[in-house]
Amino acid sequence: MSAAAQTLDIVVRALAAQAAVPATGIDADKPLSAVPGIESVKALRAITDIEDECGVVIPDDFLFETATVRELAAFVASLEREDDAA
Repeated sequence: MSAAAQTLDIVVRALAAQAAVPATGIDADKPLSAVPGIESVKALRAITDIEDECGVVIPDDFLFETATVRELAAFVASLEREDDAA
């Protein structure tokens, strides 16, 4: 599994856990707001879980700029690459 696919898996699992839905119910190409059962508090908890698992810090304003679950995963992967390069 590629690093991008692994990061997407982490993001989907975190969102699914917080929204209490199966990971298969999350469409990576839809907006975060389209995740069934997700609310702002649950989304923030998922972000914290993603940050902890990936060892990154996601800027608060990024959540409001992110269009899709896949784009969030790509952003997290880019943060991971920056950390690896540092």
